[in-house]
Amino acid sequence: MIKILLIAISIASVLIIISYACSLIITSYRTFTPQDQSPEDFGLKFESFNVQVEQNVNLSCWFIPAETEKAVLIVSHGVADGKSGLLHCVLPFLKSGFSLVMYDLRHHGESGGEFCTLGFYETKDLLALTDFVKKKYAHEKPLFYWGFSLGATISILAAAQKSDVKAVVARSPFINIRSVVKHYALKFYYMPYWPVIPLALKLFEWKTGANVNEVDILRYSDKLKNIPILLIGSDNDKQVPLKWLETLRRNIGDSTELLVGPYGHTEVYEVMESDGIDVERAISFMIESINNY
Repeated sequence: MIKILLIAISIASVLIIISYACSLIITSYRTFTPQDQSPEDFGLKFESFNVQVEQNVNLSCWFIPAETEKAVLIVSHGVADGKSGLLHCVLPFLKSGFSLVMYDLRHHGESGGEFCTLGFYETKDLLALTDFVKKKYAHEKPLFYWGFSLGATISILAAAQKSDVKAVVARSPFINIRSVVKHYALKFYYMPYWPVIPLALKLFEWKTGANVNEVDILRYSDKLKNIPILLIGSDNDKQVPLKWLETLRRNIGDSTELLVGPYGHTEVYEVMESDGIDVERAISFMIESINNY
């Protein structure tokens, strides 16, 4: 009996340690890619600014004005990247008349913040940034969101709460925290779902103050039905399965368009540099929304 009890305690201890490790992985995401470019490297005029958001976190931001401004596009990067790493990818939008607001997510790049919260505080941060941009830079111009991966998810979540955002271009968004943590844990770390993931998410909530249930696009489906959303994904995307985007398309409805490309997840950067059809469609999609503004 004592031996069985010791085995049970040992197994429970191992599972707790694994769950804690999983929670550490979630919260410790930060910028790992080189951030060695600025708009100045491309001969662009820009303004650096900071916005203070919840938990006294300062977001490091750039405003890059288009020569002939049609609208303002707020760009949100993905996990482990930053505004500098994404800069070369969004230049086609600038050339098409979209002034750019680029920023480092909390706990990334030059922004503050103790933890990455996979969309909870990041969505609130984007909402606060949008209010700031609307007052200082938009000048009655239409506002748009463009996001990649985590940045795509928070762009959709924020748009559901911002009536003045005219459209969203979302590359490889995940549906909710549970689905992406479960997917990554199994595919990349070989961790079992039960009981590791539920326990890890509870530890994640306790550590950060986040609410996992609130980072779920499907909860906001009704509020998104009148917002034009362009979803961009691929069968070759191993991090964000195409079936997630198909689920979003079905649940949100006719205001959502799904564009399927041949590239994988991180290949987004090479594809955007080449001005592929997905970039062309993103630009025309936003221009159509301006014409309906």
